[in-house]
Amino acid sequence: GSLSLREIVLSQSGYWFGFIPKWYLWPQAFGFFIYMCAGVAETNRAPFDFPEAEQELVAGYHTEYGGLRMALFYMGEYQSMAILSALGSTLYFGGWSLPGLDLTRFSGPWPAVLGMTILWAKIAVFMFFYVWVRWTFPRFRYDQLMRLGWKVLLPLSLVNLVYVAAMTLAGKV
Repeated sequence: GSLSLREIVLSQSGYWFGFIPKWYLWPQAFGFFIYMCAGVAETNRAPFDFPEAEQELVAGYHTEYGGLRMALFYMGEYQSMAILSALGSTLYFGGWSLPGLDLTRFSGPWPAVLGMTILWAKIAVFMFFYVWVRWTFPRFRYDQLMRLGWKVLLPLSLVNLVYVAAMTLAGKV
């Protein structure tokens, strides 16, 4: 019911059925899958690392960048991974909240410190996921990426959009 990240996090506090965290991961599993596939592809990580595959043909961007420029290039890629991880943990895993831990009962700077620690831990899990995907899956070809994007992810996202619209009209969301 809101586009505010704070409201999204606050709506994910609590439990379903008394023991399942009320994260948006559970009702939006398709949305999370699409988000992660698109996030890995957008950050040019394996198996979607086509700029790195260019080095097999003409030495790729390694011939254009070196030293500090190369370090800044990689830092920008890792920064985009961290931003997508922070956004994913906020939208699907409750952000800075943790089921069973009420941050309002602490006083002083401790709610902010605990909230940031929880958020950084969730970001670290997402970053590990990026590394795990890189170790697990082989590199796609361009035609395989186009087929995945147009024939799998786009129809899944449209089905997910219709599902969310129907749930919203039915008043269940």
